[in-house]
Amino acid sequence: MKWIKRIGLLFVAIVMVAILAIVAFALTFDPNDYKPQIAAQVEKQTGRSIQFNGDLSVTLFPWLGAATEDVVLSNAEGFEPESMIEVKRLEAQAALLPLLRGEFEIGTLRLEDAKIHLTRLENGRSNWDDLLERSAESTKASASESDTVEPQDGDGPALRLTVGGVDIRNAALHWRDEQADQQLTIDGLHLTTGALADGAPTDIELVSGFRLAMPDMPVLNGSVDLNTQAQVWLDRQDILFDDLALNVVASHDEGAEAGLPERIEAMLQVEKADLRLAKSQARLDGAVLDLDGKGVGPLTYLESRLDIVLEADWAIGRYELPRLSLDADLKGLPNVGETVQVASSAALSADLQAGTATINDLTLSSEPIEATGRLDVSGLDSGELAASGPMKIAAFDPRELADRLGMTVPEMRSDEALHQFELTSQVDVTPSRAMLTDLRVTLDGQELTGRAGIDNIETGRLFARLQGGDFDVNPYLAPTAGGDKDANELSAGSGGSAQSQTVAKNAEIELPVETLRGLNLDTRLQLDSLGYEDYRLSSPVVHVTAAGGQLQLAELTASVFGGSIDANGALDVRGEVPSYAGKSRVQGVSLQPLLTAVMEEDRLLGKGDVSFDVTTQGKRVDQLKSGLDGTAGFSLRDGKVKGFDIGYLLRRAQARLEGKTEPEPEQLSTDFTAITGTAAIRNGVLRNDDLAGSSPLLRVAGEGEVDLPREQVDYGLTVTVVNTATGQGGKDLERLKQVPVPIRINGAFSDPSISLDLESLVREAAKGEAKKRVEEEIDKRLKDKGGDAVKDLIKGFGL
Repeated sequence: MKWIKRIGLLFVAIVMVAILAIVAFALTFDPNDYKPQIAAQVEKQTGRSIQFNGDLSVTLFPWLGAATEDVVLSNAEGFEPESMIEVKRLEAQAALLPLLRGEFEIGTLRLEDAKIHLTRLENGRSNWDDLLERSAESTKASASESDTVEPQDGDGPALRLTVGGVDIRNAALHWRDEQADQQLTIDGLHLTTGALADGAPTDIELVSGFRLAMPDMPVLNGSVDLNTQAQVWLDRQDILFDDLALNVVASHDEGAEAGLPERIEAMLQVEKADLRLAKSQARLDGAVLDLDGKGVGPLTYLESRLDIVLEADWAIGRYELPRLSLDADLKGLPNVGETVQVASSAALSADLQAGTATINDLTLSSEPIEATGRLDVSGLDSGELAASGPMKIAAFDPRELADRLGMTVPEMRSDEALHQFELTSQVDVTPSRAMLTDLRVTLDGQELTGRAGIDNIETGRLFARLQGGDFDVNPYLAPTAGGDKDANELSAGSGGSAQSQTVAKNAEIELPVETLRGLNLDTRLQLDSLGYEDYRLSSPVVHVTAAGGQLQLAELTASVFGGSIDANGALDVRGEVPSYAGKSRVQGVSLQPLLTAVMEEDRLLGKGDVSFDVTTQGKRVDQLKSGLDGTAGFSLRDGKVKGFDIGYLLRRAQARLEGKTEPEPEQLSTDFTAITGTAAIRNGVLRNDDLAGSSPLLRVAGEGEVDLPREQVDYGLTVTVVNTATGQGGKDLERLKQVPVPIRINGAFSDPSISLDLESLVREAAKGEAKKRVEEEIDKRLKDKGGDAVKDLIKGFGL
């Protein structure tokens, strides 16, 4: 039995020695003596040098842990700065006794004052590429070794991992992307968590600041604040977030001219976010994004809220948003004093594998407007995006909308004008166009149909083809002035401000040149009829195009005033001085209503054809007049010229020849059967050499000039009485029959002088009288058959 006792004493002694040895080792072990070996091992694994500028410390019981200070990991070769990672203090520890039970319990991981520098060069190489390459090689080697080891049953349960928490204080990350010329700095980062265990909830808090610099943008400074409770199941690869709150604030100091909001704050709140990574699925419930901005475009302030429910299965590319709503308050719109509220909602379903999506129950409202619709989207997989579906804007009062937007509606003739607007259409969007087809627009009960939109997205051309029925613009015209002006007032207004008229002529025409140069459009409108004032245009068509500073009135046609109008024109603003062109053919129109509508001139009656083809250029009215070139022609018939009485002029001339006087009639007018002529226009001067007019009483020929820049006329008429039996006092003009009567019109447009050349008239009258007497004498003496031949011979000598 003694040997058993001795063996027992020996065992106790060995244990005591072992304990004393362990205690002695713990008391005498200094990990700092192994810094070179640790640094060499790190360099072997990473290819990077590591410096331990502070002390290393180790604990054995009850926690097996280590701590170090002032650690620096070098950067990759060719990168700056010299260090990639700098850590002021790093601390990690694990409980010793739980390891014996198959549990791996780690205490709080602490990281203080860490700095990380990440860089990508212009050639695309980054300063962590070498670490990834070495890690991949190590993983491949480990996998090869594991393939040679046969698996064994009964290895026991896997270790259970528990982490007491993470505590990161005052960390910083600097990212520099030379390829994209971007820099991002995250500083003052604080991250704390509760205990981290599989399936156990833990609180997470993160706070940091950031600074973002990008090309052609102001530098953004801001902060990030995150709070949530999370649960992680490692075996299932599930993550559950409860009551997630994320707040991001960003601002810059370069003012509104920078093109970005001066300050913006985004607040995301999620009741529950369930991420199932192994199944590639996710669901968000009660996700609300509040976005507040200062200086957002023209707005002084923007406040919005986005409410989302999301179901996602990204493995098969399916996404469902059964609820998507947006509410926004817009403050500071131009000329709008109050806040404008906008609301939108929809349900969205997307299948990325098929490349399709559907937006159902789409609504957009802002009092008094409410729009609804549905969109079917395709091409999400190919990038050839297309969308189609119905859209409707419910009937609303445009005047109410203008009032809400702080806009003043011009006064109109009818109080019922501009009170109802409605639109329905089909949306048609492809990579090359964005159109509204089957378009139906209703304005105060008047309807237009057709299509409109951008038919060429690459060039941005606006395109419209619209048709309508009977349209009346009178309700939308400015009210007419009440009562007639006093004659003295009219006289003072027309003749008492010559200086102001000169100023008006020389005033520059203010064209929105830059806007016109930027126009790119092709629009055509066709109506059954158009009511304007007391006139009705049948089948009017207007076709306008614009591109590159060239505007074309490609078509302007209508049946009006008993005839037809066919015109086109052009405006070219590409150069410093705008140029104009116009061409028109008017056929069979009633002259008086046409001239009254166009020029407020009612002195010419009858039917007529008028044509012109002219060009001009200039910045002022006087320049347009002096630059006018082209041709014109007219053919008038069965009419009357009021205010000008050739018959009276002739009777007055005959009375003078007879030493008498002729009283002026109450109304001056000249009837005509036909008047024709052409004109050549050069530098604003119209030259006519072939005026021909006729009536039952008269024949008229004329030639002369009309000087538009100087507003002067110099024109000569030759009037011949051909029939004294009919028309305008013809019986009183027997003495002037077949006598050419010269009439001169000259002077200013405002007060032309109309006069007879009495000397020529007397000479021609005397000549005519002598001729008449000779013919009568010849008729008496020549009674034989050859009398007519002799008479003709005498006439050949001018008798």
